Amino acid sequence: MPNNCARVFKFGSIVSYKWIGTHFMNEILHKPKMSIRKLKTKVSKRFNLIASVGQCRNARKYAFQYFNRALCQDMELWREELKRKNLGSIIKMEVDVMPDGETYFSKFYVCLKGLKDGWIEGCRRVVGVDGCFLKGICRGQLLEAIGRDANNHIYPVAWAMVAVENKETWKWFLDLLIDDIGMGVGHGLTIISDQHKGLVEAVKERVPAAEHRQCARHKCANFLKRFKGKIFRKLFWKAAGSTIPQKFEYHKNEINKLEPLAYEHLMERDPKTWCKAFFQVDRSCDAYENGVSESFNSVIEVARKKPLITMLEEIRIYVMERLCIYKAKGQSWDLNICPSIRLKLNKLKEQQRKILIAYMFWQVVPSGYIQFQVRVGTDRYVVDLHTRQCGCREWQLAGYPCVHVYVAISRLNRDPEDYVLEWFTTSMYASCYSVMWPEVDYTKPLPPKKRRLPGRPTMKRKRDQVEREAKETRHIISKKGMIMRSPFVGKHDITDQHVLKDQMMYHLLQKPKKQGMMLTYLIYYTCVPFLNFFPLTNLEAELEVEHAVMFESESDSDFESESDVEANIEVPEVDVPEGDVVPEMEVNIVVSDVDVEANIEVHEVDVEANIEVPEMDANMEVPL
Repeated sequence: MPNNCARVFKFGSIVSYKWIGTHFMNEILHKPKMSIRKLKTKVSKRFNLIASVGQCRNARKYAFQYFNRALCQDMELWREELKRKNLGSIIKMEVDVMPDGETYFSKFYVCLKGLKDGWIEGCRRVVGVDGCFLKGICRGQLLEAIGRDANNHIYPVAWAMVAVENKETWKWFLDLLIDDIGMGVGHGLTIISDQHKGLVEAVKERVPAAEHRQCARHKCANFLKRFKGKIFRKLFWKAAGSTIPQKFEYHKNEINKLEPLAYEHLMERDPKTWCKAFFQVDRSCDAYENGVSESFNSVIEVARKKPLITMLEEIRIYVMERLCIYKAKGQSWDLNICPSIRLKLNKLKEQQRKILIAYMFWQVVPSGYIQFQVRVGTDRYVVDLHTRQCGCREWQLAGYPCVHVYVAISRLNRDPEDYVLEWFTTSMYASCYSVMWPEVDYTKPLPPKKRRLPGRPTMKRKRDQVEREAKETRHIISKKGMIMRSPFVGKHDITDQHVLKDQMMYHLLQKPKKQGMMLTYLIYYTCVPFLNFFPLTNLEAELEVEHAVMFESESDSDFESESDVEANIEVPEVDVPEGDVVPEMEVNIVVSDVDVEANIEVHEVDVEANIEVPEMDANMEVPL
């Protein structure tokens, strides 16, 4: 017998999420952003069964975890191949062995020999360290150390993937980094970082002799959370940018006068870590922000969303291409000083040109040929070209001349590039940018254990208050507070009835679909100057014209405008006793493309009215 049963079976309960994830693994991995609903539709079409949303969600998660686990088990293979192809590179991996015998991935450190040698040969002893979150299935954090080349570009030195960012992982990372670059306990080294507590403690323990600067932008963001306002932001950056203690004391006192609590807040944050006035002067770097690390985090943002080996491989490829491109770019320079430093010197030159002759406005008092006293306003600075020092300390901090040094050099008619330190030369830049997996017997580790963070997982970086305010006000277009101006009369008071009429007339002329209403107002503006001679009291709009212009009888008046319009309106002869109301009349108006003609014939008085209107395409008769 034929099966006539109309019952529809879902069959979703007879399959598991692992079964779905296994059969759709390739599609999920090729399209990692595939929605759950779309996966559910694919399952229904292919196997004629209805799976639940929860099954599809778990199947998608299972596919990612299976793939990521397989990659983690190949981390040792990738490490050995990287060491074989990059001799001298330091690549280390650590795992955590659980009591049950399971092995989990813990840390992975990479420092390529080419980057290490380039930093030692051609980079200043300044390193920015920071950590960023991984956004793929395998969560964790990426720690990096970024230097600066001779052209002030970012120069990656080392990076490491860890399960969590804390004091122990930072100590492990700093130990490997300091050992690779050979800085011992940190003599002559400057580290720039944020305010992470674990990092601050790790720097004190592992590199106690190093100068530790903390990012002033992070300090400012925390400062403005308590003390809001542009005046506090302005005073903070003036204090942070002060290059001598006297200026810092002045701006600090200004903050104290404005708000004593703000002053106490800044003094508790150790100004020696974020104010230029207390930085050491032998590093040729006046940076008080960790922008190089933030730039590197932005570059690898897409890579951070991918599995571990894929992410590390993309970072390696990016660094390899960067070395090749910047090396070729440096070889094309025929200058002694790098372009970014020349740009800074050119800005000083433009500033000097604006004041025509610098030493006429900057008083330069020579003391021989190498020492000068430069005075501007009430400030006086001593410039010594032999020891390369200036009283403002900017030359010693940055490594290239400040404006006071530039004025003194200009008096001697010398080249300012001769007084730029060697760190910024093209030769030093060139020295920065001058390399089948074998089978290995090893224990295959599992992916790092997941650490549940509080709240909903976020993919985007959390912006501080200053960045949010700038973003909210950047793209908003509002008419709030705007003074409305009539396009015809030019008055500011929008409550004026005449202005409202003018605005309505202007907008109606822009909308041909409302020609009937438009012509009604056109008749009003055409007829009122003439009809004002009569005691009219029952016009539809009940508006009075205060000033009527009388035209001479049988006179012609032409004028030039966007359109020449002649209005001739025919009005039948009517006898109206004084004080009575004029009876209803019919007026015919014909409007052409350019000329608008209306015939008016009035007993004893002929009036010609010239009216300016925009170009219109209309021919119609409207009774009034």
